[in-house]
Amino acid sequence: MAHAHRARAWGESLAALATVASPFRPAAGKAGTRRALASVLALAMAGMALLSAPATAERVAEGPHEVKANMLYNIAKFIRWPEHSFDQTHGQLVISILGEDPLAEALAAMLSTRSVNGHPVFVRVVRRVQDAAGSQILYIASSESGRMNEVLRAVEGSGALTVADSTGFVAVGGMVDFSSENERVRFEINQARAERAGLRISAKVLALARVVEDTP
Repeated sequence: MAHAHRARAWGESLAALATVASPFRPAAGKAGTRRALASVLALAMAGMALLSAPATAERVAEGPHEVKANMLYNIAKFIRWPEHSFDQTHGQLVISILGEDPLAEALAAMLSTRSVNGHPVFVRVVRRVQDAAGSQILYIASSESGRMNEVLRAVEGSGALTVADSTGFVAVGGMVDFSSENERVRFEINQARAERAGLRISAKVLALARVVEDTP
């Protein structure tokens, strides 16, 4: 019962994001509406499959990381980067992963075949922070926690959305972090910091996040 409850809670966390239409995806009249409804239906069916799947020990162990990877994918749909940021990536949305942890593995495995608002996703693993230049998203793994401040200083002003699987990351210089609360995955966003980097975040996703303000 406890395993099934956790699987349901993680599914609900993801469904909250997955069923909100992206504000940056244009629709064309009735055809656009039909496509949007079809997308919502597909996402709803995927959520139902997750909730109804057997809650094995392996699935429960992998569940939170998969949910967070999908959450980041959905969050990206609600962020607008400056158009010039895609010039050097040839139109790709580049996610750089610095370091190693379970969420880094999930991101690499799950997102590299997807696209965000018409931009194919390209996931790359980097060993040095300077190799992340040109990324739209920089995921900083827990293996780099000892040099988090150094990394954040190095990418400040780069226009990359900085993300970590660490509660409180947004309070110390990051933009998005994940946490678990009552067996549900939550996320925090520092809106002001992201906007200073030239990113525009939709109010729809901010309504689902805990928005953290800069410390004076």
